[in-house]
Amino acid sequence: KEIHNRPNIVLIVADDLGWKDVGFMGSNYYQTPNLDRLAGEGMVFNQAYASAANCAPSRACLMTGRYTTAHGIYTVGSSERGDSKSRRIIPAKNRKVLDEEFYTLAEALSDAGYTTCSIGKWHLGEDPRTQGMDYNIGGSIWGHPKSYFAPYMQPDLQAPEGEYLTDRLTEEAREFIRKNKGDPFFFYLPYYAVHTPIQAKEALENKYLERGGQGCQSNAAYAGMVDNLDRCIGLLLNEIEELGLEQKTLIIFTSDNGGIRNISCQDPLRAGKGSYYEGGIRVPLVFCWPGKIKPQSHSEEAVINIDFYPTLMDITGGFEAESELDGVSLWPLLSGNTRFLPDRSLYFHFPIYLQAYKAGYDGGRDPLFRTRPGSVIREGNWKLHYYYEDGITELY
Repeated sequence: KEIHNRPNIVLIVADDLGWKDVGFMGSNYYQTPNLDRLAGEGMVFNQAYASAANCAPSRACLMTGRYTTAHGIYTVGSSERGDSKSRRIIPAKNRKVLDEEFYTLAEALSDAGYTTCSIGKWHLGEDPRTQGMDYNIGGSIWGHPKSYFAPYMQPDLQAPEGEYLTDRLTEEAREFIRKNKGDPFFFYLPYYAVHTPIQAKEALENKYLERGGQGCQSNAAYAGMVDNLDRCIGLLLNEIEELGLEQKTLIIFTSDNGGIRNISCQDPLRAGKGSYYEGGIRVPLVFCWPGKIKPQSHSEEAVINIDFYPTLMDITGGFEAESELDGVSLWPLLSGNTRFLPDRSLYFHFPIYLQAYKAGYDGGRDPLFRTRPGSVIREGNWKLHYYYEDGITELY
């Protein structure tokens, strides 16, 4: 393909940030003015999904443009979760590392002439540089920090004691953009925040203690983490603007899966991270590209993070994976050429178990597991759940 557009691409992925954990999606508790500004300058997808309800499989889907059945990463670590006496079938085997046979989004953009960089959580292997990234800062097989306050567990993140991890990753991000402002870059910024451990700066936690909660969104430490994440993204947006790159840069913001229900509920969506009810897989999603995407626009189309790969190939003229990608390009929606995508179904396959976070509060089918082995299809306004242990179906 001939490259017809070469925007810089900034892909920001928060970790475990729920669908309703930002102001532009309706929260009155969390204060996210910078993300709200980004949303107002671009297109918000109200029915956006992660391809999986927990970290590693969702990221593998994003990077490959394929469903979980293609790469075999279904969860983090072992698939034999929970009490074995409560499991009725043998869970499928789980892959912990993304196979290098896949032609990743990073590799496709690198071949299209982009400088590629990952700063933050990788979680698909020891080093993203083996799968298309030119630079890696802070990324490895680890899925969460031991502490958000330095010293960090990552050997390449040397910082003064007490420094905050989200701040460090943001400064590294700003430095990368300054150094590479002259050439097109693909910058993947998968923050560790707001994954556990729930640790906020004291001043921000106190701010939300004073504000008081809003129903089941009332965790002041978590709110402080969301607030700080928003402030850091604001610094990044300001850097792009000050360097004169605003019109040349496509920014995508999303989360890797739903939020943890007992930390921040997503009502009226059911359940949370680890569940294939809506609260576990529905996520905030914004695309912003000044001059190319109409500001203050919204879409009710059901979209999914495997759509990012073909979308970016459509925009940049890059080469897609040799095998057919499972997603579709969202560029016709983003460019305003259409309001609707062709009819299609979205699929979620999770043939294993995830034990409960908080028995009786996770919103699942039973108190022992957030989800048991099953599959889900979203088609139009219908959603079908099928469970392999008992053959039960649920249609919504």
